[in-house]
Amino acid sequence: MSEGVEWVLINLDEKMAKRQGLPPQIPVPKDEFEGLADKGLPTAKARKWCSDFLNNSEIGKNSAWRKKNQKFVVAMESFLDTGPLWDKAQKAFAENDFEKAISTLKRITVQSEDDHAAKLNLASAYANSQQYEPALKLFKQIRETYAGDPEFHVAVGHVHLRMANKDEATNEFVLALEAKPDNQAALDALAQLGVLVKIYENPRDATSLLFVRADSVKDYLVGEWEKPLEGGAERDASFFLEQLAYHEREKRWDVALAAAERAAKAAGDGPHRERAELAKIGALRNLSQFEESLSAAKAYAEAAPKSAGAQVELARSYAAAGQVDEARAAIERALEIDPGDLGAIVLKFWPDDPNDIKQMNERVPALQAFVDAHASSPGAVRSLARAYLVVGREPEALELFEKAVTLAPADDDLRSEWWTELAKQQKWDDIIKNASTLGDMKTRDWRLRWNEAEAYQGLGRQVEARACFSAINFDENLHVDIRRRAKRAVASLNETPPPMPGMAGPG
Repeated sequence: MSEGVEWVLINLDEKMAKRQGLPPQIPVPKDEFEGLADKGLPTAKARKWCSDFLNNSEIGKNSAWRKKNQKFVVAMESFLDTGPLWDKAQKAFAENDFEKAISTLKRITVQSEDDHAAKLNLASAYANSQQYEPALKLFKQIRETYAGDPEFHVAVGHVHLRMANKDEATNEFVLALEAKPDNQAALDALAQLGVLVKIYENPRDATSLLFVRADSVKDYLVGEWEKPLEGGAERDASFFLEQLAYHEREKRWDVALAAAERAAKAAGDGPHRERAELAKIGALRNLSQFEESLSAAKAYAEAAPKSAGAQVELARSYAAAGQVDEARAAIERALEIDPGDLGAIVLKFWPDDPNDIKQMNERVPALQAFVDAHASSPGAVRSLARAYLVVGREPEALELFEKAVTLAPADDDLRSEWWTELAKQQKWDDIIKNASTLGDMKTRDWRLRWNEAEAYQGLGRQVEARACFSAINFDENLHVDIRRRAKRAVASLNETPPPMPGMAGPG
């Protein structure tokens, strides 16, 4: 700049100056002063102006002015001297060389005690190198300067979190949210601590993600469910069954119970009634409300005498109440109604630990005899296939899965389990061959579509795999987490080797 530039000396707010590591007074060219409020004050530009002012302006070079304003001059000169050190520190951070960053930032804090930006970065470097005590000491020194800054509170909170100071960490993250209610880092941290819970109000809509206090999830959701829809319509059974399935997966049994009760009421005597009633019984049992579970199971078993599922839930509720003989009788009634009920077969024939190979081998003959007596039941054949997998008889298990699929060709859940086991054996061609017999896959369960995409990927047919994963990603009827998985799968097709087989899995 020329010596003819007119300068305006502006006094900075003390906290702002400390936060940015600026001197308390900054020279600004008069023709840039008016736009300062809109453009802000970048540190690099502030250094250039200080240098030009001290070295080139008549005022800055005037010895009398310098003597009279010695404090400001020293602050500006120190600010200029630390510029190269800041560049060095930033380079060290970029290279994850925290030792070099620490030594460099220490020099800055020695030269400029009021440079709280340097202290903040030094605390961060300490934290990144797992030196938590000195990090906290620095955070304490600059707390008054940064109080109310959400990023500051998040940084302090994470240090407390790593030191297992959960109460202090929680307080910091709460302060961050008070300053910025949508601060994602604070929300995620409080979810990690169990203070908040992530939920989707609509499991198919990514934009419906919100955070709710862990002790208020049920109250919040029930409150939302009870609000009338546009036009005064009420939510139907399908809505509550979707909520039920979502919260069952997340093991939020109190919410699942509330959804099941509302689904049963909305279903009336319709086809959704059984699913809702059985889920209600299971939720009560998972909430350790055993008397209520048994009472509900008895009532529904009486109301639905042809429901094998009702007898299975009754058996489970009897067992939870310690009534073993009654439980066994209910299992027998379930198998009389439906010899292929998977739950009843497991309760009767499988060991308590389904992964105990020795016990399973001992149980297989009885299960085999039962299946031989009910060879046309896809559920019975499927259960034997699963038992064979446990004891290491994979080829026979695959044959049984194929037989079960032949008996129930419309059961996508069953077919997906078969395809998943084929994938574990890397029998990709068998999956594609079977898929070609199904017609339009868009109408089938997402797990089948995932199995198909995985098979194409396993065969190196990237174009077909990408198309299948993309179709899942764009299917708005699917849970948002499934769609995100599919999106990640598309992105990784050209970046990583094929995934471990069986990602979709049964269930």
